[in-house]
Amino acid sequence: MLSDLKFSFVNIDQESLSNELGAKVKYYANVIHWTLIYSLPLFWLLDYSFLSTDWLPLFGTRIVLVILCHSIYLYGGMPKNNWDTEITMSFIIGLNTVFYAVVCSVISISSVLPYFLMFSVYFLLLNISIFWKPVYSIIQCGVAYFLIIVVFRLINRYDGYAVLISNGGGLFFVISSFSCLIGFNRYQLAKKEIAKNVMIEMANNRQIDQYEKIVDQQKQINEANRKLTKLSQYRYDTLNMMLHDFRNFTGSIQMSLDLLGQTNENLTEEQKEILGYIGIGNDKLNYLSQKLTASAIDDSEKIDYSFTQIDLGKKVEQAVIDLSDAATMKQINLQLNIDPSSMTVFLDEIFLDQVLAKLLSNVIRYASSGTIVSVHLHKTDTKAIVDIANKGKLLGRQKLDELFNDIESKKDSSTNSYSDNTSGFAVSRNLAEQMGGKLTYNSDEMTGNFYRLEFNIYK
Repeated sequence: MLSDLKFSFVNIDQESLSNELGAKVKYYANVIHWTLIYSLPLFWLLDYSFLSTDWLPLFGTRIVLVILCHSIYLYGGMPKNNWDTEITMSFIIGLNTVFYAVVCSVISISSVLPYFLMFSVYFLLLNISIFWKPVYSIIQCGVAYFLIIVVFRLINRYDGYAVLISNGGGLFFVISSFSCLIGFNRYQLAKKEIAKNVMIEMANNRQIDQYEKIVDQQKQINEANRKLTKLSQYRYDTLNMMLHDFRNFTGSIQMSLDLLGQTNENLTEEQKEILGYIGIGNDKLNYLSQKLTASAIDDSEKIDYSFTQIDLGKKVEQAVIDLSDAATMKQINLQLNIDPSSMTVFLDEIFLDQVLAKLLSNVIRYASSGTIVSVHLHKTDTKAIVDIANKGKLLGRQKLDELFNDIESKKDSSTNSYSDNTSGFAVSRNLAEQMGGKLTYNSDEMTGNFYRLEFNIYK
């Protein structure tokens, strides 16, 4: 038996969903607004064709209406006002609806049919194109119905509503009501699609988190392995030294015993001297045992960097390859540009891998979907430089300052490690500085979200 798999939106990030819905509302509101402006010549042509005697007053009225709507659009979009886009468009579309409803109500019955048809197309295209809550469409229809019914009764006192219905009014009522149903279905489907995309992006961010944790665990394993290797070598050398000293010591004891065995007289000064040798040997054995104990517990908790010569170009390329799948899931295009000349740095390989992985993974995490993340490796006379740029949605300097200074060490660990809540940007910056590097950042309209990682070139 087949069962449909459905997305669960219970644990969705409501703030992200609200932001995405707001961005879609704003985009389609902009489309509708400019469509109304550019369709003005079409309405002029309609007026001139069917109302040749009254088209000039309508011409001026439409120009005033467009100017008023555009002023509301600009004023509501100003940063200091920051009106809700749906409210702004309600005013703009409401003014157009009121105007068209009044026109359809006051013109003569013989000329009203094309205006009702145009008004019907207006409502149909509006609800097909715009993205807002369906209640706003219902309100617009209600206002139009009310004005048409009331104004028509006031202007045409002797004509019944049957005349209005037979001359295009009935068609308008049916199409406009049906368009509200279309708008409702479109809003619900688009909302589910946006919610699904947000869920996918959340899953992608979790994947990036898992990748960072894997990199951290790999670093800890490699560091522990390196410490164990050094400790094993140290203990091996210590054991060899102890065995050598112990063999000499047992030889001296044997010599003393041989000397004691050659005489059966009372202890002489020489025998006392031999006993002194035995005491010294005992002290030496105690010393060696203490040294063995010390070697067993000697494991420094301080980060032990192992600096080697590393080709930075290969490391950057590998980091980009490792994160290409995560970027693809988020519809981000990763572009890599590496200077072909050799760039050798003297760094710890394990910690360099962690710096690059955390930096790139967090750049992808905070980059907007559908944008480009470019990675450029180049050098100066003394520096190897990795530039990472993303010209999507700006994070802002304040947000980057928070992310790069979010350092939280684990309080329950004696090792130099970081809490899971610590930002990857902050960890990569801290590790880079500990190895003598530098990580800077910027966010403005000219550079986008920009990050620069610098290390000294090994000569």
